[in-house]
Amino acid sequence: MTRIKIGVSACLLGQKVRYDGKDKFANLEKHFDPKLYQLVPICPEVEMGMSIPRPSIQMRIIDRDTRLVQVDDHELDFTNQFNSWFKDNKSRFEQLQGFVLKSKSPSCGYQTTPHFKADESFTLKDGLFVANLKLSNDSAIINETQIQQKELFLKFIQQISKTT
Repeated sequence: MTRIKIGVSACLLGQKVRYDGKDKFANLEKHFDPKLYQLVPICPEVEMGMSIPRPSIQMRIIDRDTRLVQVDDHELDFTNQFNSWFKDNKSRFEQLQGFVLKSKSPSCGYQTTPHFKADESFTLKDGLFVANLKLSNDSAIINETQIQQKELFLKFIQQISKTT
């Protein structure tokens, strides 16, 4: 039997890839039996060339356009670099049945990423990786906090099971 492949934010799998050089280990094997599921680590920020550790980045609305920029210097814009990396790896992501991603992340956040305005107010939306995923295919996506909600988790499992 072929295992279902799920893309997972590498930090949730214990990899020390976050901006601060740490991880956010989530013990996902208690939810995904390794006999049935293959968890495939992805860290968009590192894969696109950012260092560990690195300055913090955020989603920011600049002149009505949403950009991925450095927190301390909004002139350092990574949006085009990120989108190019995604385009180059799109076929790799299409081979995955779903994604478990880190909430609140500027790249991986699913419905939880602050998008800051000039006055520092914000709205919660998707990170840039999730936004690109949604534009390219109809992937099943869940974050590490939503897994704890039985109904959302079961819906995710149903969605990824249909694709195999």
